[in-house]
Order: sequence, then C-alpha cells, then structure tokens
Amino acid sequence: MAYAGEVPQDGSPAILLTLLAILPFPPPRTLDRTPLRFRLRYLVTAAPNASPAGQKVLGQVLAAAMQASDFQVELGDMAPELWSALGWRPQPAFWLMVPVTVPREQPSAPLAREHVLSVQDAGRVWRRGTVTDARGQPVAGARVQLEGAPEPLYTNSAGQFELAARPEDQVQIAAPGGREVQRVLVQPPGRQMTWPVTLPPPE
Repeated sequence: MAYAGEVPQDGSPAILLTLLAILPFPPPRTLDRTPLRFRLRYLVTAAPNASPAGQKVLGQVLAAAMQASDFQVELGDMAPELWSALGWRPQPAFWLMVPVTVPREQPSAPLAREHVLSVQDAGRVWRRGTVTDARGQPVAGARVQLEGAPEPLYTNSAGQFELAARPEDQVQIAAPGGREVQRVLVQPPGRQMTWPVTLPPPE
C-alpha cells in the first residue's frame, strides 16, 4: 500500500491511495462532548508502473474494503477529466471513504447538569435515569425532555441522563431518530436508586 508520492519504482505490485477530498462526518448527539469527525476520500488504483499482478492486488483490496464495516466503497466509471487532471492514463479504480475520529477532552462537569441547575427550583429533586431498549441494551442519544422545559437532554454513551424535576412531573423519552414518544413519571414505583426506562421495540 502506498500513498501519492510513494510509488515503488521496481514494478512490484502496489496499491496507490490518492487523497482527493476531506468531507464532513456529523457526530452523534449525546451528553458527552462530541469528538471531531470527518471522512477522507481516497482514489484507489494500482501503481501506474505496476505489473499485471498489481491489478489482482487491487481486487483483493477492494474485496477487503467492502467487508470492513467502517469503510465505504464507491464504484463506477471515473470522469475523463479526473485522469487528465492527475496526468494518468485511465485504469481500474474505486473510491474509498475512510472515517476519522479525534476525541476531545471532556469538561470537568457534565454539560447536562450545568443546564439543569439553571432551572432548578424548590420542590425539585435530582433524578438519574438509564434508557435501555427491549433487550436491555443502553440507548445512546435518546431524547429526554421534561414537559415544559425549553430544551431536551440526550443520553450519553451508557444510556444515562440526569435532571431535576418534581415527583409528579412527566418526562418524554424517544429513541434517536424515532417518532414514538414514551411518557414516564419522574417518581417511578418502588425505591430504585436509578431510574430505569425501557423503550418499546419499533413497530
């Protein structure tokens, strides 16, 4: 595998990756501070001076990339203008989209807690909840909104959220991208330390 400018000169089989675009890649919305994300778009070809074995290696790389869940492969004829701009003869090639994630340092205090403190008043108590799906798996990015609150909260990667509310208040909870909303009371039955909320399976 080689990048533009690193093509071997001995004619040995080599695959050339040429970076031609940097594209946006929106991160999921959670209570955690979202990482920086973008996608790199490579033109993947055999090295211009490669032997016929290089075309076989190109097919092997294509098959491996199509099986990788993180990568996206785009197939099709390349525009003649592309080859002219690169100064290459037309040849077999495909586009490879590679996601890049750069973690960011978490703030010293949860963002959601700072948001709720500004609206807390007498009679309200802190409640910590965990949103899971029908199989008991945590749901990240679920929308949690206290009725009457101007802005919703979103669960973190562990499906957790915190808010301040009165026991009789109702909270609307919806899965990421879902239209169905589940309404639950802030004060659930029993004396659970955490507030379990199970979202029903999508219809």
